[in-house]
Amino acid sequence: MNHQVLQIILIAGLFLLGGCKEDMSQERLDDDAPKITIDTFSLTETNKGRKIYTLDAVRARVYDEIIKVDSVKIRFYDKEEVEFSVLYAPAGILNTKTRNVLVGDSVVVLTSDSTKLYTDSLFWQNDSQKILTDCHVTIIKQDSTVIKGRGLKADPYLNKIEILGDAKGVSPIELPDIRN
Repeated sequence: MNHQVLQIILIAGLFLLGGCKEDMSQERLDDDAPKITIDTFSLTETNKGRKIYTLDAVRARVYDEIIKVDSVKIRFYDKEEVEFSVLYAPAGILNTKTRNVLVGDSVVVLTSDSTKLYTDSLFWQNDSQKILTDCHVTIIKQDSTVIKGRGLKADPYLNKIEILGDAKGVSPIELPDIRN
């Protein structure tokens, strides 16, 4: 008899405790938590089937309209889909709606003609295919020309570069004497 009473009390206790718990059937996430986290992330941006860039990252956190990435490497491709420049950054944000990319914290861009760009932050504007920044930039060309300034608007080849603020540079190119 004692054994049956003990079982009834135990079962009744479980029902009472079960009724006090929160409903755990629905997953609860913080508002700032990603919907998905992906390790070894790779994304290829195309235009009419032609590869524009490939973004690789060690980790990606996917939210509604943005993807935050860590240890970013972006490879840009020309019209023949040949890689012509590579961007490295510790972190970045990709807007999935506009396909714009913002990277930051010690950004380096290396082009196939050995041009190097160093800055703290770069913005890839996908619709215009331009890279932009309002940070300090240093550009070193293959011929040892060094350009420093604040703010930049350039193509991803770093062939057409506009320094938006103060600029200074040093070039090994000697100008001919115009008096001769």
